[in-house]
Amino acid sequence: MANDRSFTNSLPLFILTGSAILLLIKPSSVNRLVLLIVMQLFEFAIKMPAVSNHWVFTAIANLTILQAIIYLAAKNKTFSINKDELLRTFAPVVRIELLILYFYVVFHKLNSDFFSPATSCATDFVVSQISFAHLPQSPNILALGAYFTVVVEALIPIMLCFRKTRDYGVLIGLLFHCVIAYNPINGFYDFSSVIFASYILFTTEAFAQQTCKVYSSMLARIRILKEKYATFTFKKLAVILAFAGACLAFIAVIIYLKPKDYFRDIIWSAFSLAAIGLFLVYMTKKKPAEARNKVSFFSVPSFAFLLFPVLIFLNGFSPYLGLKTENSFAMFSNLRTEGGKTNHFIVPISTQIFDYQKDLIEVISSSDPRLEEIAKKQQLVVCFEFKNLMSYFKPDRVEYIRGGKRYVYEKGNKATYGDLLQRNPKWQRAIMNFRNINKYDPQPCNH
Repeated sequence: MANDRSFTNSLPLFILTGSAILLLIKPSSVNRLVLLIVMQLFEFAIKMPAVSNHWVFTAIANLTILQAIIYLAAKNKTFSINKDELLRTFAPVVRIELLILYFYVVFHKLNSDFFSPATSCATDFVVSQISFAHLPQSPNILALGAYFTVVVEALIPIMLCFRKTRDYGVLIGLLFHCVIAYNPINGFYDFSSVIFASYILFTTEAFAQQTCKVYSSMLARIRILKEKYATFTFKKLAVILAFAGACLAFIAVIIYLKPKDYFRDIIWSAFSLAAIGLFLVYMTKKKPAEARNKVSFFSVPSFAFLLFPVLIFLNGFSPYLGLKTENSFAMFSNLRTEGGKTNHFIVPISTQIFDYQKDLIEVISSSDPRLEEIAKKQQLVVCFEFKNLMSYFKPDRVEYIRGGKRYVYEKGNKATYGDLLQRNPKWQRAIMNFRNINKYDPQPCNH
């Protein structure tokens, strides 16, 4: 919500933010959890297909939790849900979904452009990260950026699969996603926070107990301080004023530094570092053997729960089928599958059983400034997406090339319309979204 920043002018996001706060106040409430899930799914549905990759994953994970609640209510013939049983029901499924997400995050990057330092998104992000940290740049570091990214992102899910390496996989993941959240190119703490939440499912009950113990200890210390400072003395007043002065000085320093994102630099920093600290303490303490052995990490309660993991898998495989290229977990991967050619090392173009990506349009000029911008950037647009743009922008004139032939569309002249004004079915517009690609290879880094 903080990264999106539109919850102040969007009623669904405003209610969603409120439901999240309600759940934070009382996290044991299944009813408040259901409210949060329903509102996230509602907001997701009305915004489709213009949704981010992590919002797609969040929606599917929430559908899984909702499925578990309905499953337990029907199974036990009661709406009074046992929270331990609820966790045991949905947790293995969401774990599988996270592993599938990681699979595609790595798999999509196995292409020639990602491993070329001149075009790789890894190069852009490494340069940006180094500049943010005010560190010297090195050509060797830039050359290794793509390999480092792929190795780390592949290592995390592999380590999560095995009991002996699981804690180390979570720790590496926490550190990795904490750091990339500070990249100036994109505010990744929205994606990172989703990953942080999912990692909790890879811990044991001991981590939850330890976190509750720390939280209870903090509350107890606050109560003691309140009782201690309930009576007035000049010495206590001096301490209170000194504390208030320190807080104001801290705020003054933050203002002087002029951060671009206060939420990231303060709230995310405090949250992520606290989470990493708690997990490090958890790792150093010996855990009972039975706490690990009794947890079935990847055993789903029934085959019906495989529906959403399969949906996540198909969503990630969409570009190779000739379907959508946006929100298919291919973000910043340099993957190119449009126009009857691909840069992927493994998947051939012949796997595309749908022709959407093969029908490309080059905009030459347009009366609409947004379509004219596409022309200036020398980008190609999938015809499916071009029809959506024509329907939405309603330009007076567009000159374009399709299938090697030049056409001119003129508003009011039906002879020039062709099939451009034949709107795509609403259900297709809701689930499919295509990015623009550059006319000339290699492809630059884009979302």
